[in-house]
Amino acid sequence: MNERQLLRSAILVFWTLFWGLSVADKVIPDVQFLWVGKDFFALFIKFFASLGLKDPLFATAALAAVSGLEAITFALHLTALISLRKGDETLTNTWYFRAVIAAVALFSLFSIADQVFGDRFQLLEHGLFWIVLIASWVVFRHVPFPDAAPIRWKPGGTARPVLAAGTLLTALTAWSILDFSSTTFEQASAPVTGEEVVDGIYKFDFPFLADKRVWETTVNTFMEAHPELRIQYIYTGPSELNSKKKTHLLLYVFTEPVNPTAQNP
Repeated sequence: MNERQLLRSAILVFWTLFWGLSVADKVIPDVQFLWVGKDFFALFIKFFASLGLKDPLFATAALAAVSGLEAITFALHLTALISLRKGDETLTNTWYFRAVIAAVALFSLFSIADQVFGDRFQLLEHGLFWIVLIASWVVFRHVPFPDAAPIRWKPGGTARPVLAAGTLLTALTAWSILDFSSTTFEQASAPVTGEEVVDGIYKFDFPFLADKRVWETTVNTFMEAHPELRIQYIYTGPSELNSKKKTHLLLYVFTEPVNPTAQNP
């Protein structure tokens, strides 16, 4: 395998995995073991509700259409990758061109939706992906490699200490991540203990990976521990307090006595 073949394979493998995992993200709900998914159905419900279309049928139909288009795009990339592995360059170019057209059309559709729903951050993200798709096609199809040398897989000279150092750092990093995960992953499903910060007001600091099931368990556990209280109001801390909102969520729960007369005779 020479440099040109390696680069073309890397491009196809990346985009095949990109679309394949995107489809899997639509199928696997919420947070699972070794998988942090996104609740696209809830996201689509929110988007359509912002337009006044609160019927879940709109979100369901849109999500099904998007998932189908992504599955087709994944299949086109996979076909191009298989053709490349077989060494059929003409067929590879044909299928990859079709895959690029499908992907560009999808990201164009996403960009239009971002404009309609007013999501400027996603618009920037989808616009960048649109550009990267075109760049991938240009590199894959039109960048010449006149002196494409064969790849030397056998390390030699200075490559050996570099590989040894890289292997050591990778092992240390993997051990650190696994050790951290073994002590923190259970927090993704364990109920959160509330801290009473003011009389009748409890603070709940939800950790990374906590989802709606954790909140349900937390509420049930809290009510069992405090049968004399009822939840009156739930307040999400402002962004200034949720400075780590990418990894946790801060909630305040306002409560009141179930029987105020008995509490204050």
